[in-house]
Amino acid sequence: MKRKTIFALLSLAAILTLCACAAAPRSDGTENTDAVEAADSAEEADDMATGDAALDNPRNQDGIGERELLAVSFGTSYNDARRLSIGGVEDALEAAFPDWSVRRGFTSQIVLDHVAKRDGVSMDNVSAALNRAVSNGVKYLVVQPTHLMDGFEYHDLAEEVEQYADAFANLSMGAPLLTSDDDFARVAEAVRASTAEYDDGDTAICLMGHGTEAASNAVYGRMQEEFAAQGMDHYYLGTVEAEPSLEDLLEAVKAGSYTKVVLLPLMIVAGDHASNDMAGGEPDSWKSVFEAEGYAVTCILHGLGELPEIQEIFVDHARAAMENLPTDSSSAAGTDKTGADTGEASGESAVPPGLSPMFADALREGAWPIDVDSSSSMFRVTGCTLAASGGTMTAELAMGGTGYLYVYPGTAEEAASASPSDWIPFVETSDGVHTFTIPVSALDAEIPCAAYSKNREQWYDRTLVFRSASLPQDAMEAETIVSAESPGLADGAYMAVVTLGGGSGRAAVASPAAITVQDGVCTAEIAWNSPNYDYMVIDGQRYEPVNAEGDSVFRIPVASFDRPLTVTADTTAMSQPHEIEYTLLFHASTIREAAR
Repeated sequence: MKRKTIFALLSLAAILTLCACAAAPRSDGTENTDAVEAADSAEEADDMATGDAALDNPRNQDGIGERELLAVSFGTSYNDARRLSIGGVEDALEAAFPDWSVRRGFTSQIVLDHVAKRDGVSMDNVSAALNRAVSNGVKYLVVQPTHLMDGFEYHDLAEEVEQYADAFANLSMGAPLLTSDDDFARVAEAVRASTAEYDDGDTAICLMGHGTEAASNAVYGRMQEEFAAQGMDHYYLGTVEAEPSLEDLLEAVKAGSYTKVVLLPLMIVAGDHASNDMAGGEPDSWKSVFEAEGYAVTCILHGLGELPEIQEIFVDHARAAMENLPTDSSSAAGTDKTGADTGEASGESAVPPGLSPMFADALREGAWPIDVDSSSSMFRVTGCTLAASGGTMTAELAMGGTGYLYVYPGTAEEAASASPSDWIPFVETSDGVHTFTIPVSALDAEIPCAAYSKNREQWYDRTLVFRSASLPQDAMEAETIVSAESPGLADGAYMAVVTLGGGSGRAAVASPAAITVQDGVCTAEIAWNSPNYDYMVIDGQRYEPVNAEGDSVFRIPVASFDRPLTVTADTTAMSQPHEIEYTLLFHASTIREAAR
């Protein structure tokens, strides 16, 4: 939608600068995604009441302490929207983690400058926020973006944060809103709850996303699939800048028998796009287009960030980032990774208890994808291929950034004293991804791997764990697959450690689990930490709970140990039942006879 006022106010040089910025669009799910839109938003905000800026907390105070949680957003010059959505997420983070100082960083300098000039309110950009953390002596920093998706802006932020990897004892970065299957389910449920009063069967509820040229635009299709999976057939998605377009959305709505349309943003903040492109009075706004087609239109000008259910997802992602934040016994004794008092030092291994290292002789020769855990979110491995040949293993690591020039299979101290010829340089793929190919001594074991920062010109200690459970079944030598028979389990009752994977990380199962072997058939009793699971599905077979009260308990077959078992568990915790996929890993080395 055009904004005539801004072109009358900007000089020709400024226009050319803004157009150059606009040539590379970005999308983080907020209402503004490049320099032109930020300037437009700021100018539009002068023409309407956007709220009292003094009511918003800029969160740029000093006296941070050793633990900081930095919430990073694009930013908006709409004062009420900023306070209710971005501020709402920040308030939720502060309530959830009282031992952490919550601070704010915005990525849009244009928005920051405009708010400072118009309202006299100063807020930090990301660099200023990070430098403030350094000057305040922060040791443990968690950066939680309020981005909708893992798009261009999220990766730009990760690269900027990566430059500060050596400035803190430990640094971790949280995931954007729509990351896991559970995130999509929870967002759909939050949208349903916030629009319940319009859910009358005669109304199409249409959400406006921004859209992006990045591959992450697929989140909109995935969100539409989630609506369908939850029976939300009258909920539709469109985007401003990509697919599905407004035309696609209109066609989908017209295929139904609706007489009314509700419009709302699928954006963290209801700012310029929501106020103008969606609800504005110009002929090309979504509201005007639907009204021209004869629909009665209602516009909801509230961003996702205002919803407590959405705020809780960001809280969970920040919590996961804290749990991935390595702490050593000398600097974090007496607290856990979220700041809670434990009475003892932290520093547990990244390898689940009872899981033994797996060596090359357990694998067939070949190459397979494998999951890798990194001790630092700044050393982001976005993909990995494991190759086994001649009794050795190597891994090609695809990196999420370009901030490292070399890696070394050892510690930072060893790398600094080694010959440069022993350093492993990056290889750049045709699409610009940096990769490193390193030797792997064992799977399911902590492997030291030093990384050399391009900008800091310094080696950093990193630890990698290659997860054997993520390998496909055909990667394993047949004799290494541990069935009920291979450990020589006679009929009887046993216990074994079980590890749960998948979901949002909030679910848990009791471990060790009760194992029963009868006539060579192995079953396990899985006790969830919730009474809301009403069935499980394994290999197409449905299993019902074996108890009527308390937390849900199931008795399921165990085909093998030390290999992931994919299960689907249906939860009734939301207003509509929802199936969530998990993995269960039973550890053979932990099998013990049950106490009698």
